[in-house]
Amino acid sequence: AAGLPVPHRVFAHGWLLVGGEKMSKSKANGIHPTQLVDVFGSDAYRYYFARALTFGQDGSISWEDIAARYHAELANGFGNLASRVAAMVGKYFDGALPASGPHTDAETAIVDLVATAVSEADQAMGDLAPQEAMASIWRIVDALNGYITEQEPWAVAKDESQRERLGTILNTVAEGIRVLAVTLHPVMPKSTAVLWESLGVTDSLGEIGDQRIDQAAAWGQIPVGTQITKSASLFPRLELDAQQ
Repeated sequence: AAGLPVPHRVFAHGWLLVGGEKMSKSKANGIHPTQLVDVFGSDAYRYYFARALTFGQDGSISWEDIAARYHAELANGFGNLASRVAAMVGKYFDGALPASGPHTDAETAIVDLVATAVSEADQAMGDLAPQEAMASIWRIVDALNGYITEQEPWAVAKDESQRERLGTILNTVAEGIRVLAVTLHPVMPKSTAVLWESLGVTDSLGEIGDQRIDQAAAWGQIPVGTQITKSASLFPRLELDAQQ
């Protein structure tokens, strides 16, 4: 009637449930957003609702599930990964990103997995499926942690003849961290901005908010010699019993 174009798509979200029931004042089973943000931080809050719930359907939440994901996926998974990489580049190369030597099958597998995961995540966001996007991106987190465990850079560092190999390993994980910073930025803007600063790439690559997810998987974007610094813990462990 107003002569305006009609919507081509209307998306209706589901209900948030606590203990399988809708939140209700009479049942006193509500969880206020500020309670979660005060304890876990806004980035973890955003991550949890993007990762744990299926957009469009009812989703059940609990303190226990949020806490479990915070510690397992953010503190131990993503945050610890970022901290380890910065610490090893600092310890073995005085903070300067080393050049990569020839890729072995292990590095090729990481590059291929990252390309696939980023493409899938980009498609999922276009399909209004943030939970699928987060699941795809988290494959990168798990792969990089597994790669570090398998390659044992701390052992390689003991052999001076393996210096180039050590550089390849750390260059690979640093590039993977860059990809994670870009792809997770829409959901976790504060922590990824800190991570971007830690990677020292603002001068060479620009602000993190200007990066394109569909170009994030292009390998070798961090210039060799870039100074990488260790930041404060992105997701410090919490003593939840004392805070609730």
